[in-house]
Amino acid sequence: MDGPVNGSKPFHPPIPPLTPMRTDHFLFITAFTMDFCTALVSFAVPLVALSLGASIVELGLIGTTGTLAFTLACSFTGKLADRYDRRRLMGISSIATAIVFMSLIFASSFWELLIGATLGWGLMALFWPALQATLAEGRNRAQLVKSLGMFNMFWTIGFMCGPLFGGYLYAIHPRLTFTVGMAGMALLSLAIFFMRFKPADVQKEEPLPDTHKSGDTARFRTMAWIASFSAFFMVGILNNQFPKLAAELLIRPEVLGVLLAIPRFAQFLVFLLIRYTTRWQFRLMPLIIPQICAIIGMVIVTTQDTPMVLGLAFGTIGLLVGASFSASQFYSFFQEERKGERGARNEMIIGMGMVSGPFVGGLLAQNVGLRAPYVLCCVVLATAMLLEYRLYRKKVRNDEARSDTSGFQRPAYNNETPE
Repeated sequence: MDGPVNGSKPFHPPIPPLTPMRTDHFLFITAFTMDFCTALVSFAVPLVALSLGASIVELGLIGTTGTLAFTLACSFTGKLADRYDRRRLMGISSIATAIVFMSLIFASSFWELLIGATLGWGLMALFWPALQATLAEGRNRAQLVKSLGMFNMFWTIGFMCGPLFGGYLYAIHPRLTFTVGMAGMALLSLAIFFMRFKPADVQKEEPLPDTHKSGDTARFRTMAWIASFSAFFMVGILNNQFPKLAAELLIRPEVLGVLLAIPRFAQFLVFLLIRYTTRWQFRLMPLIIPQICAIIGMVIVTTQDTPMVLGLAFGTIGLLVGASFSASQFYSFFQEERKGERGARNEMIIGMGMVSGPFVGGLLAQNVGLRAPYVLCCVVLATAMLLEYRLYRKKVRNDEARSDTSGFQRPAYNNETPE
C-alpha cells in the first residue's frame, strides 16, 4: 500500500551530492566560453564601426589599441599569476569584461567602440596567463602536451563558433552579439567564483632528457616565438582589415563569419593531431612548412575574389597558427618554474604580432590598396623563416664545434633527420 504507514512521514531517498568537476575540465570549458564571447564581440566591433562611418585606418586603430593594451598588460599580469590566487584573478577579469561588453551595447560613436575594445582586450591579459599557468602546473612532459593540446582545442572551438554565430546574430541585430557576449561573461564569472572543483591527477615533472638541455629549449622557444609573431601578424590583419575588403567584394556578413571561422577550424585540427605525438618538438620543419603554406595562402588572398577560394587560403593561416602556437606554448612552460610569467611572455609575443599587423596593414590599405596588407604578410613570413633558419643553423654549428672538440658526435633531436 502506497503512502505513509501509521502516520509516519513518507520516505524520500537522499539526493547524492554533485561530484565536483575536475579543475582541468573546468579550465577547458572556461577557455571555450571566454574565447566564444570574445570572438562574438571581436567579430561585431569592426562591422559596427563601419556602420558608424569608420575609415580603414580607424578599423586598424581599433585592433591596434586593443591588442596593445593586452600586450602591455601581460608585462605584469604574468607575475601576478605567480604571486596571487589565480582563480580570483580569472573571476575579476571575467566580471569586468562583462561590464565592458555591456557598455558596447550602447556605444554610439567610433571612440566609444575604441575605448570599449581597448578595455576588453586589456582585461583579458589578467585572465589567460592565470588560466594557462594553472593548467600547466605540476605536469610532466607527456601530460603537458596532452593538457595544452586539449586546452587549445577548446579555446579554438570557442573562437571558431564566435564568428559563425556572430554573423547570424549580427544579421538579426548588430548589437545582439554584444548582448550575448555580456551574458556569457557574466555566467562565466559566477561559475569561477562559486563552483566547487577537485584537483586533476598530475605527477611531478620528469627530468629533462640529456638531448634536450635548457639551452635547446630556449633556442627553440625563440624560434617558435618568431613563428607565432608572423602567424598572429596575419591574424590581426585578417580580423581587422578583411571586413573592409569583404564589403568591397559584396560578401555578406554571414558568409564573412564562415570565412573567418575557417582558420580556427584548421588550427583546431592541428591542435588535435599534435596531442598524439611529440615528433614536432625540437625540430625546424614543423615551423617552416606551415609558413610556406601561409605564403601561398596570402598570394591567393592578394589575387582572388571568390569566397570559396579565399576560404582555402584562410585555412593555411589556421595551419600556421596551430603549429606555431603549440610550439611556443610548449617551450614556454616546459621545465619552467615561473609558469605565469613565462606564459604571459608568450602572450606578449602574440600580442605584438596582433598589434603591428592591424597598424601597419591599416596604413598600407589606406595609402596603397586593400590588398597591400597581404603582400606585407608574405614579406613578414619570409623574414621569419630566414631568422628561424639562422638560429637553427647556429645551434647546429655550435654542436658540431663541441663535437669536434670533445671527440663525440652531436646527439640528434628526437631521431631527427638532416633538414
